[in-house]
Amino acid sequence: MLRLNISFLIYLSVVKISFCPKAPRMVLHYSYEKPRAEVIIEMKNFLEKESFSIQQYSPEDGFIFTGYKVFDWGEGKRLLALTVHIHDKLTIKGMGKMEVPTSGIGNPEDILKMKSMDKLPYRIQKRIFLPLSDKLDSLGYKKLNHWP
Repeated sequence: MLRLNISFLIYLSVVKISFCPKAPRMVLHYSYEKPRAEVIIEMKNFLEKESFSIQQYSPEDGFIFTGYKVFDWGEGKRLLALTVHIHDKLTIKGMGKMEVPTSGIGNPEDILKMKSMDKLPYRIQKRIFLPLSDKLDSLGYKKLNHWP
């Protein structure tokens, strides 16, 4: 009995138990069957149609970088910027910022502070990042459900 309790305690010290799952990374992968040059132009037009401002566009490298797009709903602003890499597959990575409540003594106008993160909470991802997936599916891109 004592041996069982000791091995259980060792097991608990080794195994990390968490009841709060982490938000998934904001990364989408797609395959495409069009010429690469056509995909680059189509993605640039798609992002502009979705109201993202293009900050860097490099068709020869297959790279697009957008500025932050503001989503103002709920409590505070949420911002999303995207990078698009087009090579043998299409990879879209999201970078987020959101206002988070801060507490403490100080200026009452500074209740919300902007925080940068590469993984927004999942409920926010479902609202601002994941809807891009449905729109890309309608353009003929096939989502890859694995991490290479």
